[in-house]
Amino acid sequence: MALQHGLFTLALSALLFTPVAASAADNTRHAASPVASNWAPSRDSHRAPPPPPPSRSRDGRYELQTVRTEVPGHYERVWVEEQCVRTRRHVRSCEPAHYERRWVPGYTQTSQQWVWVPRSRGPYGRG
Repeated sequence: MALQHGLFTLALSALLFTPVAASAADNTRHAASPVASNWAPSRDSHRAPPPPPPSRSRDGRYELQTVRTEVPGHYERVWVEEQCVRTRRHVRSCEPAHYERRWVPGYTQTSQQWVWVPRSRGPYGRG
């Protein structure tokens, strides 16, 4: 009896879960393509496409260049926890918690940006 119950449970679970497994396999393909895509995210996939060229002059191109930007120094408001120091024997000196203004020095930040490079005219002004 236990063997019949085990076989029945196995057959029933196989019937119930087969459509679920088949639909999960179908979801890996794109609706317009019968073949699954091999695309994987990479470093370049998050880069935005270049903006459209300026309307005045179309003689040139966009290039992806590394640009250095200066970030100016500024003050930050920082929370400082209570600090207790043990002085002579059992006497403790505590400074209460407070906010403190601290200077953060400026720095140079590099990033990649699309930069418009005009077409060179050549030595005699011709393209």
